[in-house]
Amino acid sequence: MSRLKTAFELSVLLLILQLVQWPGSEASFGRYACNEMSIKGHCQCDSIMSEYEIVCPAKSENPIFKLTIQPTNSFVQIVCNLTETSEYQHFPEKMEIGEVDRVQMRRCMLPGHSPIANILDKLGIVSPSTLIFESDNLGMNITRQHLDRLHNLKRFRFTARRPTHIPANLLTDMRNLSHLELRANIDELPTHLFDNLVNVESIEFGSNQLKKMPHGIFGKMPKLKQLNLWSNKLHNFTKHDFEGASSVLGIDIHDNGIEVLPHDVFTHLTNLTEINLSANRFRSLPEGLFEHNKHLNEVRLMNNRVPLATLPSRLFANQPELRILRLRCDLKSLPGDLFEYSTEITNISLSDNLLSTLPATLLEHQVNLLSLDLSNNRLTHLPDSLFKHTTNLLNLRLEDNLLTDITTDLFSQLGKLETLYMSRNRLRTIEYEAFSGTTGMRHLHLDHNDIELQQPLLGGFFSEKTTSPFYNMKDLLTLNLRNNSIIFIYHDWKYVMLQLKILDLSYNNISSLVYADLDFLSNNRLHINMTHNKISWITMPEEVSVPDDWKPNLVEVDLNDNPMDCSCTILWFVMLIKGKITPEYAKKFKFQTDRLTCSQPSALKNSIVRQVNPYTLLCPFESSDDPRDRLCPLGCTCWVRTYDKALLVKCNNGNLTHVPNLPNLHENLKLLELYLQNNSVVNLPSANTPGYANVTSLYLAGNNLTHIDEDQLPRNLTHLDVRWNHLQTLNATTLGFLNRTMSQSSIKLSGNPWICNCDARPLLLFTQDNFERIEDRNEMLCMNAEIPTRMVELTTNDICPEEKSVFIALAMVIALSGILAGFTAALYYKYQLEIKIWLYNRRILLWLITEEELDKDKKYDAFISYSNKDQSFIEDYLVPQLEHGIHKFKLCVHERDFLVGSQITDNIMRSVADSRRTIIVLSQNFIKSEWARLEFKAAHRAALTEKRSRVIVIIYSDIGDVEKLDDELKAYLKMNTYLKWGDPWFWDKLRYAMPHRRSIANIGSGALIKSALKGSTDDKLELIKPSPVTPPLTTPPAEATRNPLVAQLNGVTTHPAIMIANGKNGLTNLYTPNGKSHINGHINGAFIINTNAKQSDV
Repeated sequence: MSRLKTAFELSVLLLILQLVQWPGSEASFGRYACNEMSIKGHCQCDSIMSEYEIVCPAKSENPIFKLTIQPTNSFVQIVCNLTETSEYQHFPEKMEIGEVDRVQMRRCMLPGHSPIANILDKLGIVSPSTLIFESDNLGMNITRQHLDRLHNLKRFRFTARRPTHIPANLLTDMRNLSHLELRANIDELPTHLFDNLVNVESIEFGSNQLKKMPHGIFGKMPKLKQLNLWSNKLHNFTKHDFEGASSVLGIDIHDNGIEVLPHDVFTHLTNLTEINLSANRFRSLPEGLFEHNKHLNEVRLMNNRVPLATLPSRLFANQPELRILRLRCDLKSLPGDLFEYSTEITNISLSDNLLSTLPATLLEHQVNLLSLDLSNNRLTHLPDSLFKHTTNLLNLRLEDNLLTDITTDLFSQLGKLETLYMSRNRLRTIEYEAFSGTTGMRHLHLDHNDIELQQPLLGGFFSEKTTSPFYNMKDLLTLNLRNNSIIFIYHDWKYVMLQLKILDLSYNNISSLVYADLDFLSNNRLHINMTHNKISWITMPEEVSVPDDWKPNLVEVDLNDNPMDCSCTILWFVMLIKGKITPEYAKKFKFQTDRLTCSQPSALKNSIVRQVNPYTLLCPFESSDDPRDRLCPLGCTCWVRTYDKALLVKCNNGNLTHVPNLPNLHENLKLLELYLQNNSVVNLPSANTPGYANVTSLYLAGNNLTHIDEDQLPRNLTHLDVRWNHLQTLNATTLGFLNRTMSQSSIKLSGNPWICNCDARPLLLFTQDNFERIEDRNEMLCMNAEIPTRMVELTTNDICPEEKSVFIALAMVIALSGILAGFTAALYYKYQLEIKIWLYNRRILLWLITEEELDKDKKYDAFISYSNKDQSFIEDYLVPQLEHGIHKFKLCVHERDFLVGSQITDNIMRSVADSRRTIIVLSQNFIKSEWARLEFKAAHRAALTEKRSRVIVIIYSDIGDVEKLDDELKAYLKMNTYLKWGDPWFWDKLRYAMPHRRSIANIGSGALIKSALKGSTDDKLELIKPSPVTPPLTTPPAEATRNPLVAQLNGVTTHPAIMIANGKNGLTNLYTPNGKSHINGHINGAFIINTNAKQSDV
């Protein structure tokens, strides 16, 4: 889009150029010509942005010529590095740059006796209107021949560093010149040099060596308007030097060393409007110097090289067109009629002189004066009527003088005054009505004085509605009172100056601030600088009522570098700048406090105020030297902490032997903290003692207390520090009180000689139960031991052993009971599995081994998960034994019981959900079957979800390396155990792991009945002692030997074990023939039968 816009703009520009026939369109030098020049090789041309740069010779580190062509600016610059004129032959040949407005030649020599125009011809430059020739070494004097064929020039600037001779006919052919500048250290001008320059309007002859001007040299220049002869040696001008120059409007003769001017020197310059007489050596000026120059508009007389103490009377009088005067020449006094009747003057600058006062009539006729600069003089007093007639004055500068007061009448007529500078004077007194007339003031600068502004008080008291002498300046934008002696913020600054933007009160004597001092109503964003005052406290409210639709303008207050007294008086201010509170009024303020620090108290000195903890801000409690009136105990210091409304009584290191009388809490206070560290207090008073009864924190470290009773502790006590006393114990009632009242980290007890015996049992238990309350619990030592021992390392038995005989008797009874119970348990433990299996298979005492009726709604006793390739094992052994054996179980077999038409996954999930157990027949075929593994995962996750034993794993054949199994199956086998085919107890263990049944008269065979569970798991999860010998894996159990497969099985297996959870999700010990134990139990929701002592047998 931007490219289309650029193309459109270029097309429009080309169209306009064609319509107006822009001369630049005739320039033929462009990118093609630049490339051609580079190809030829003599010069190198590069296109840079919208200009072309040509260096000759090409690729030279120090080219002889460098040309810069700017077609868009119609400008060509030629920079030379010549040592002799013959090197001009290296100039590019046959260039066609075209029409150019300006040509500049820098550091070039004159081209021998050839015209400069020959150089322009080589470049194809046509009709330049401006030629600038600047040279450090011309090589020869300039002649008329050098300017041949340049008669169309409008502007010609010729500068040379070395002195140059100017021939009289140099400019003979330059009739079209309008501006001429010659700076070539010329010391003399031919009389007829300018005879043919009838069109010249400006001559610049500054910075030459001229000592005199030929009489009448400007007489044949009827259009001459500006004549600049500055920085020459023209010491003695006369009126003849300007004969015939009546058309001149501006003349600049500054820095010529002129000491005296004849009174008629400017007689012939009747149309003169501007003159610059600065930087000369005038000691005086003649009267009537400008009486013939009635069109004067601006006069500059500045930086005179010698003191000019005064000016002649009426020097600038009767000048009807005079507007601007700039006079700076160490003037000490001025005549009262200096500007008489020059009513059109608008700007007078008298700065940087030595004036001590001014005549009252000096500005009597300057009714149109707009700007007056009297800065940097020695003015000590100004007449009250000085500005009486300057009613249009807008800007007044009086800074850097010695003025001491501002009277009521001085500025009374300056209703339009907008800016007043009175900085760096000695102002002390400003009369209350001094600015009553300056209603249009916008910017007032009174900084660096000694202003107090206490005159409005008139001996009375300062109130919030006290106004300053500036009360009438409603439109003031800037009020600068920096570096004065201000002590108040006045009402009018806040509520009258509604346009105020800047208020600078830095480096004053303001000592405190309240919210009302900062309640400015300015309609603008206001910045208040209050740095480097004496502000020691700032009081801000917790909340201020503001309107619902309140949208204040921001007030930025810079409070840095003040000596803050960090006491409780600044609490809400600290909370405000820390962001701890955000009242509605806070959105009006932005406080700058990066360098605001505390000067006191000493504990907080140099702390950054906004980083101070509000808890450390204290104020002195009222006290009196008269003991009869004193509220704070004698020898103590009392402080108020407003953060939590607490009274702090500090009696530290006072050699007190008893608790002093304490003041009652004021109604605004809630807490009383008593500090009595490092005294000699032996006893505490009664808890009901007036004053003492209100104590909430009691600090008694380093005293001589030997005991503390409950009735000595104030009822509202929340903190207690009794370190380093002589306490040996605390009674049970005292500890009970502390247990009820103390909060976290509120008690300190270390450093006492605690006696740890039977009487100290309550204290020991208290320290053990209240470790969060006792801050120094780890430092409490029992001192009655051979070596002081930390109390936290002891138990009640350590400090209070029982009677030995009782202990021995009790120990014997416990030991005998334990031996008897242990022997009984050992017998049962060793044979419990065999016992339970034997009882279960003979249907005896089934109440010991039946389970709760949790699965009464399930359809099947077990779902058999197997691979189809192991179907013969299922059909020939597993199903017949379980469905038609001693205990008859209802099985779910997928070949028989899956619903026809349902998805396999749905059948699997339904079979697992409808079965009380899932039997996994694990073999290599099972591992390779995707559906079999899915059945395992479904059963395993269902068991995890129900947190019950539901999975029975039978390892039917060698399954290889466990590490190569599916992750979930591998994890299951590593963490759980299983049943191996070939175990002689295989069928008994398997039936035991199945849901238990018992016959009841009114319940048919095979039904389940309710029975109590041990915890949340099955009561059958008890250890069953295995047979010491197992047949080999290839030999089926005894009850299955009728199957033809039995004849093919042989071998020997290791001693097996069965691990079953204990009913509380815990683990029971596992019996193994070699006496080792293995972790077993109800893990991951599976019913586990461990038949091997090592997992490596899998």
